Amino acid sequence: MFCFSLIFTVFMSCKDVINIFKEQPERIVFESDTIVSPIEGYTLKWSDEFNGNKLDSARWKYRIGISHESSQRPENVYLDSGKLHIQLKRENHAGKSLTGGGVITKTGNGYGYYEVRAKLDGGYGWHEAFWTSGQPGFDSPYIMEDSAGMVEIDCFEHFFDYNGHRFSFGTHEWLRYPGQFNRGEITTVEDLNTSYNVYGFEYTPDYLNYYFNGRLLETVDMRNAPIHDFFLWLSAIATKTDAVNSGLVSFDYIRAFEINSAAYNLRKVAFLSQLDSRLDSINGTTSSAGIDLWVQAEDFVKKGGWKAMRDSDNLFYLRGHTFTANRTTDVRTAQTAIAINNTSTYHVWVRSKDYLVSPGIRNFKVFINGVAVSPLFGTHGQDGYHWQYAGAHVLSIGNTVIKMYDQSQYFARCDKFLLTTDPNFTPDGAGGVSNVQHINLW
Repeated sequence: MFCFSLIFTVFMSCKDVINIFKEQPERIVFESDTIVSPIEGYTLKWSDEFNGNKLDSARWKYRIGISHESSQRPENVYLDSGKLHIQLKRENHAGKSLTGGGVITKTGNGYGYYEVRAKLDGGYGWHEAFWTSGQPGFDSPYIMEDSAGMVEIDCFEHFFDYNGHRFSFGTHEWLRYPGQFNRGEITTVEDLNTSYNVYGFEYTPDYLNYYFNGRLLETVDMRNAPIHDFFLWLSAIATKTDAVNSGLVSFDYIRAFEINSAAYNLRKVAFLSQLDSRLDSINGTTSSAGIDLWVQAEDFVKKGGWKAMRDSDNLFYLRGHTFTANRTTDVRTAQTAIAINNTSTYHVWVRSKDYLVSPGIRNFKVFINGVAVSPLFGTHGQDGYHWQYAGAHVLSIGNTVIKMYDQSQYFARCDKFLLTTDPNFTPDGAGGVSNVQHINLW
């Protein structure tokens, strides 16, 4: 992750963008410019074709340390016949009976298109991936403040029980609003374990595209993503103690491409149009014939033990707890006060998440100015986020206090409130953006 300058290139670090009027360094090309980008408008920034018999120590560090059920060892990584290989072994090391390995770029990377050509192992119990992190290794501290947020891009993950025709991809935010931007899974015609296949992602200030063998898999909205440099990881670890005894993951190359601002401004139009159209359909009707007050749950001024989280399609929400006996009321309560500028009868709606399987067990109570309203929320019995009616309430000019009480202590989820003076309006979709002032009375 990193920042974007409309003046220079889409492939640059945060510190460069903060000082965009500084003189820019000459572009460094580590491999031949004869490598052509598979995406129009992009040109090669750098690549490693893994030729020779020794890892480029100026560019890479080894993944080491314990992860899940394996210890990662530099000895398991080697170059041969123009490939980077990661061996998977059953051997005792650092208290584990399995060893894997991997490599991590030593320097941060910026917006651009990245791809690898890889052949996976596919043996049970092993997890192979091409992914990014805001930290340069598990042996290193975080490089940003905890409140700033960190994005992890998983270009591909081949989980412990996947066969040779299946992989996952997705993007996750850590620290600020933990949760998924997206998570996808693909079943392939190609055998990932016996043939080399190309996995790529295009990350920009506005969108993220995933590619497999040149095919676009998904476009994800990244306009609310944290901004920071990232490090690229090629790795294989064990996630099950009964993993098969040996295996091999091979990477043919890794390539990074950049795009200039003029080409990017042309390219992004179609993707932004697609994302905006999708958001319009997700948001639904965002206004009524009355006064509408939209209240985002994650903006509550006093969250107690509730946690602000991220869900797909740029949705943010508050999540409750798992069960703990004798948890105090303060911890189980999130509350805020909003300014009411017009005395009127307001019809209150609450948007929460429920599931078709085991419905209604992740629920919470709502209080308006200290009065409990019905029903329990998170009990609509449908998959995903939906609205439930919380009754009509006469609210006077001044402050109105809204509270949520974690009744179930089982990951209750609340997205948004609507207070509307229109008795005939039923919200659909995610609704409108927040338009209230929150007041801290505590």
